[in-house]
Formats: sequence, C-alpha cells, structure tokens
Amino acid sequence: MMSPEVVPGSPIRLRDYQQSAMASVLAARDRGLTRAMVVMPTGAGKTTLFAAIVHEFASVGREKCLVVAHRLELIEQAARRIAEQSPGLKIGIEGGQFTAPEDSDIVVAGVQTLGRKGTKRLEWFHPGLMILDEAHHAPADTWQNVLKRFGSYDGVCFTLGVTATDHRMDNKPLHGDSLAIFEDVVYRYTLRQAISDGWLVDLRGYRVATGVDLSTVRKTYGDYNTSDLAKAVNIESRNQTAIRYWEQVAHDRQTIVFCVDIQHARDVAAMFRAAGVRAESVDGTLKFEDRAGIIRRFRKGTTQVLTNVDVATEGFDIPSASCVLMLRPTQSWALYTQMVGRGLRTLAGITDGVATPKLRRHNVATSGKPDCLVIDIVDLSKAGAPGEEPQEKPNAKEQIGVGGLLGLPADFDLQGESVYEAAKNVEEMEPYRRSELFRRPTSWEDLSEALEEIDLIKELSIPEEVLHVSRLAWMKIGEDKYYLACGSSGLEKERFARIECDELGRYSLILGSSMIPEIVTPIGEDFASVFDEADRMVRLTFPDCRNIVQADAHWRERAPSEKLIAKLREFEVDEKTLASIITMGQAHALLNQKKMGHVRMRRLAQRAAQI
Repeated sequence: MMSPEVVPGSPIRLRDYQQSAMASVLAARDRGLTRAMVVMPTGAGKTTLFAAIVHEFASVGREKCLVVAHRLELIEQAARRIAEQSPGLKIGIEGGQFTAPEDSDIVVAGVQTLGRKGTKRLEWFHPGLMILDEAHHAPADTWQNVLKRFGSYDGVCFTLGVTATDHRMDNKPLHGDSLAIFEDVVYRYTLRQAISDGWLVDLRGYRVATGVDLSTVRKTYGDYNTSDLAKAVNIESRNQTAIRYWEQVAHDRQTIVFCVDIQHARDVAAMFRAAGVRAESVDGTLKFEDRAGIIRRFRKGTTQVLTNVDVATEGFDIPSASCVLMLRPTQSWALYTQMVGRGLRTLAGITDGVATPKLRRHNVATSGKPDCLVIDIVDLSKAGAPGEEPQEKPNAKEQIGVGGLLGLPADFDLQGESVYEAAKNVEEMEPYRRSELFRRPTSWEDLSEALEEIDLIKELSIPEEVLHVSRLAWMKIGEDKYYLACGSSGLEKERFARIECDELGRYSLILGSSMIPEIVTPIGEDFASVFDEADRMVRLTFPDCRNIVQADAHWRERAPSEKLIAKLREFEVDEKTLASIITMGQAHALLNQKKMGHVRMRRLAQRAAQI
C-alpha cells in the first residue's frame, strides 16, 4: 500500500456528466437527503467524481470527510485521486499498518478496519461526509457497522454511495424504499449513454455453448455455490472449448479471464501456456509483491492473458485489456457488471479534451482499442427427464449475457456484433415487435431479419421530417426526393406529384399523369415553405384527390384488403413482405413503389426501342 504522505498534484477537471452528478449530489443534500447514491458504469470515473465532492465538502464546507473501500487497490486509488483534487488538505490512510494522523482533513479507510465490532480506530474522527466506494456491498455487516458508527442513519453524516450496479442478490432494494440503505439514486449515468458519448468503448459479444450441466449446482446467497461450481466447470473439455474459441476471435487481444476458484484459474493459465500463449494467474492468496508483479507484467503487455479469481474486478484498471473471457458462470448482475467493466476503458489520451461525442467515438473507433470482446461460456442449467438428453438451449433466466447490460434479453446472442448497435436498433422497434425478442431466444441474425421488416415499414411510412410540414402522405423515394400518389380521374391515370432537390439546395415540384407530360415548377429552398407550396399546387391541379392524398385519411389505418394484397402479388411481392404489411396505407405505399419501378422500366424499354 502507498504511504500516507500522499504527494499532491494538480486539481482534476470534471467531464460534463461528472459535473451533473456532483450538482445532483449537492442538491440532494440541500433538500434534506442524508443517504444518496450515484450509479455510473465502470470506467466512467466514479473515483474522480467523489474526489471532487470530497474537495467541495472539505475545502469549501470545512467538513471532515471519510472514504470507505473494501480493497487495498481501491483505498490506494482513492487517496491518490483525492490528493490530486485537494492539494491543500491533509489526507490520512486508516487500515492495516497505517494510522491516519489526528489532524487529517480526509481519511481513506478499509471497511474491514472500521467495521469490526469494538474497534477503537478513528474514535477521534467525526466526518460530515462519508463516501462508500463500490456501495453495492453496503448490505454486508461490516459496512452496516460503519454506517451506524458514523451516524449515517441518524442524519449526522451525509453519506454517498457510488457503484456501477445498484442490484442486490437478495432482490431487496438498495434505494428508494423506506427500509433501504440509501434514500434515492440522485444521479444515474448508463453504460449505453457512456458508449454513445464516446467515453467508453463499445462491446461485442459471443456466446459459446458447452455440454456442462449446472442443474445440480447449489445456490448460496443467490449465486452458484463456489465449491459445487468449480467441480462442475473446471474440466478439460470445457476449458479447451473456451481457449479454442478465444483463439478464433481474440487471439491478438490482451485478455482477462474470470474463473471460479484458484485451481480453476491456475489450470486455465497452464492450458493457455501449453497453447503457446503468455499467460499468468493471480489470486488473493499470493503475497502482495508477487501479485503486484503479475499485474505489472500484464499492464506492460509482457503477459497477454491474465486468469484470476476475485482480483481483476473492482478497482482493477488496465485500459489495454480488450477482451473478457467469462469462464465463471454467475447469476449476479452486480458481479457480471464488474467483470465486463474491466474491458470498458478507452486507451489513455483518446477522449479527454475532445469536445463532441461524435469525435470521441471516432477517436475510439480508430484507436488501438476500438471495442471490447466479451466471450460468455454458456452451460446447460437444467437437465432433461430421466433417459432424455439435457436441454439444447440454456435456461435464459439463468444465463446472464452481455446484451442484458444494455437492456437486451439476457440470452441475446450478439454473434460478435455490437451490443450498442443492437440495443439502439431494438429501442427503435415498435413495442409489440420489441416484446417478441424477450419471449424466445434471440440472436443478431434474428434481429437483422426483424430490422429488415422495420426498415420496410419505415420506408412505406410518411417520413418524420414531412409530418411536421405537410398534411399530405408524401413518401420518401431517395435523398431529398419525395413522391405523392394522387389517384385517378376519368381517363387520367397514375396522377402523381414529385419533389426533387438539386445540388444547390433548390427544390422543384413535378406534376404529371398518364395523360399529361411532366410539369416542372421551382418552389424554393426553405423545407417547410417548399411543402406548403407543393401541397397548394397539388390541390389546385388535382382538386378531387383529397381523400387519397390526406395523411390522416381513415382508410390508411385499416387492414389491407384481399384485393390489394392480390394486386401486390401480381407485382411479385413475396409472402414474408406481405405478412409484415399491417395497414392499408403501407400496402398502398408499397404498391406505388412497385408501380413506379414498373413505369421506370417501361420508359427505359421504350427509349431503348427508339434508339
């Protein structure tokens, strides 16, 4: 552990969302809350945030501050960051062999040190602010002893919990309930938002099925019993399956492997080495200097694969790691989130100081670490009846996967594609289509097929930009090109209006039918004015077309008629496409598309014949 004499540096500059989080915390205190929580994904800078909050309380409010963590690495990291943010304040460390000086303004302490019943350590310290790092551990007895000891439940000490996940294994709420530890989550920054803003790398996922059956593995405190689980999964065939798949998709990536127990981690590291991969194993039983050496070699890249047990989770910060191999099955979203979080950080110097999300995403995408691969090794969780084969598909409710971190089904198989893109596409689906994804096992391929249907429906719907400027049912047929079918009148068939834009941004309206040649009229450059004028001219030229061109005509929402479906079949529309057509308006739009294509081909043929 570092010395208590922390060398101060320069103050830290907060990112925009960290500033918002800090403002929310201070506002929560001002409105009378005494126990608040902030939830931000791993890699988003929770330590930087609470260092700034500590600075606000200690430097501005002149209040003593206590930061509590459960790992040596977290204590060390917090003390350094607070020293950078608050160079004029005295920082002490309380834990193990270190004792904080009694003139300390800020103390960073281990929960094991302060949470022991009857301990006299820090009896003299009376903080006005207490930070709980990795606050999802707060239900544990040692944490509760600390909360009670320093007056969190009595309103004596404003308490802030920071975590990447506010989910508990016993499903009791960490916040928002009268009996909960924290009164409210005052700020939440989601993983999806952090990826979208370009602060974290995107995730790509693979699910690799094995024949291992976990149905006989007992549950302890809501997760798999470690002893039972190790016996079930630490078998050569499963380990070899994982390594072979890793060699196919991630052989060039620095990788963190999560294992069940020490023997599992050592066995897997040995198998990687046997395959010619530079691999080491780390666990909490190693001496501090040995553990530090292994991690140092991994940080430098001398070691490519690091297998571990409960070491490379919270507080483990090595941005160059770009693959996470999940050999440890879990039913804990909190644990799974922490494990995946080890691969989320961008490379140093890629995003800070970059003004816009778009540019940050570009920098990440073109960097040496554009994304992180997550390889989930998925086992059977329910055996078949006597004499039957076990289930071919794992039990979705028991098989946590990376898609679930962004709101996709827990068993969603990304097939190596982007979880961010998948989540964005799912969100754009209509609710009934989205719900179908959660009723059955789903993959990226299934999603792609669904999106093809959605794209078709979108193509057949009135464009969103037109809905705001016109009451007519214009259909987009290209870049800055719009089409309106205007029906028929007597001998005049195939009446239409078309809006087109030239290279200089000038719009023209083209009116025509089977009886009259196309009439081209310039109608301006302003988008809204263009449609006002086009709508007016359509009504003047085809005064009897109101019912066919109005966007809100009642017939558009009716189910397609059999006659209309038959007409679409004449144009060789396939049955899958027909099944996705829901309304008469969509069917008419598709028919108009087909007619336009037919007319274009007919005119091309006529011109070819004339030549």
